[in-house]
Amino acid sequence: MIGHVVKTTFIALGVGFIAELTNSWLGSEFLHTFLAQNLVTILIALLAINATTMGIVLTKVREMVDSKGSAGCFKRTRDQMLLSIKEQIALVVISISILSIKGSEHIIAMDNAELLLNVVIIGVFVYSLMVLYDTAKSVLIIIDFDG
Repeated sequence: MIGHVVKTTFIALGVGFIAELTNSWLGSEFLHTFLAQNLVTILIALLAINATTMGIVLTKVREMVDSKGSAGCFKRTRDQMLLSIKEQIALVVISISILSIKGSEHIIAMDNAELLLNVVIIGVFVYSLMVLYDTAKSVLIIIDFDG
């Protein structure tokens, strides 16, 4: 589980770094402005979407367990869903923290601090999309489940 979180974190930060370099090369402020104004709202909306999707998936899992009696094979699914919720709550906290300190005079004075913070902010956004993707995959896995 922790290995998956670390891997996802590095992928998200890598994509964030590439996006930040591209954004800088293009001289565009769109992504920074968009995420500064909307990131927390987007993260909370994605959390709500994922929670609703998980509710649907768990309802279907419960039906399968009741009909086939194989509750043990869904323990890992339950653990992953709980981890997903924890990840999303952590992303909201991280984004609020980073966006709060980004404008600080102390932070602005540090070399490359703005680059690092922008990479983290974009990385948080990318990570949240990866969590959404994993949740969407769970619906497809439930459809294909054979017991």
